[in-house]
Amino acid sequence: MNKLGYKICEDLLKYDKEYWCRAYFREDSKCDVIDNNMCEIFRSWIVGPRHKFVIAMLEGIRHKIMNRTIEMRKFVETWVTDIAPMARMILEENKGLSRRCKVMWNAEHGFEVDEGVYRFIVDFRTMTCTYRSWMLRDIPCQHAVCAFYDREMDPDDYVSHWYRKKTFLKAYQHFIQPIFNMKMWPDSTNPYIEPPEPKPMPGRPKRCRRKAKDEPRKKHGKLSKKGVKIFCSNCQQTGHNKSGCKNMHFPRSATQQSQNMPPPPPRSSQEIPS
Repeated sequence: MNKLGYKICEDLLKYDKEYWCRAYFREDSKCDVIDNNMCEIFRSWIVGPRHKFVIAMLEGIRHKIMNRTIEMRKFVETWVTDIAPMARMILEENKGLSRRCKVMWNAEHGFEVDEGVYRFIVDFRTMTCTYRSWMLRDIPCQHAVCAFYDREMDPDDYVSHWYRKKTFLKAYQHFIQPIFNMKMWPDSTNPYIEPPEPKPMPGRPKRCRRKAKDEPRKKHGKLSKKGVKIFCSNCQQTGHNKSGCKNMHFPRSATQQSQNMPPPPPRSSQEIPS
């Protein structure tokens, strides 16, 4: 482990283990997620409306939620079984891992499941496994699947109701009703809410974001002059340009010549036309 890894471990130890280590998670939440991908997905989902004014932003999010409800109800119709596709993928993966496990039954409700050099205990009375993945996700792990197959039981029947089609539809059973346009809203007597005054931030504002070291650069734009030889148009030599040439003198400009010329003689009164 490098220095960065040690630094990350030291920072994690400052927080409670129940929030970032799966071994200490509670079993009543039925979730083992340790990242914030759901928050990042939601922020990217509303990236268009969130830069607008408050009312326009809420209207844009409302329209997206209305379309989201329709899309999710159509998505349920594509399920092959009653189990959600993500839960089905985890269960099928555990079924494949259960092939390398060896089970021993105690003739009641306990099982000893050996997986390599490790041994886990599955209890059908409490529906638990010492591997704890079954209790955290509520999806049978490879050790529980091996015990189910030993008793000729189907592991699909023991997937939690949280991953069933009926529960998924309950999340989208409430619908957002359509409303009138903003110009047709009734006038309110409440005072207007003014936005806060903008505060200038210290430093010069950046126009471009800071790119990573391994990020490819753009190929279009001005070409670099690195490696190009400078050519002088006066002496036809390389290494300098016309402004720094010492082999010949430049003629004075018309302005300089006019400044050094003597003034013209005064004209007589006879030469001036009437």
